[in-house]
Amino acid sequence: MQIHWCHTDWLKDEERAEIEERIEALAAEGHGDLLDVRIVGKPTQHHRSGGHEVRITCDARGREIVVAREGDQLGQALHDALDAFKLQVRNLRKRRRDHGPAARSAARNRAAEGAA
Repeated sequence: MQIHWCHTDWLKDEERAEIEERIEALAAEGHGDLLDVRIVGKPTQHHRSGGHEVRITCDARGREIVVAREGDQLGQALHDALDAFKLQVRNLRKRRRDHGPAARSAARNRAAEGAA
């Protein structure tokens, strides 16, 4: 898995390392399902909210996960986006586990046992 940073010069090296560790730990839970993560931070042009936006985009084996969060401070927007990203990844894994080939096979076995 690769992590790409774009327009994040404002981020301290320690913060970047901490976030990379969190993403790598999340990737390790999924046995290689996260392939490529891109993190972009920029000021928003929205006329009401102002502030900053952080967007995390991830290629995850057969899917793309996109999360964006806005905030007055880039650091807070980044942490909010990372929390939302973690939730999206875990939801994707749960759907795959609940509806994947192993789950369908178990359902067929239960149905066959009930029919017998």
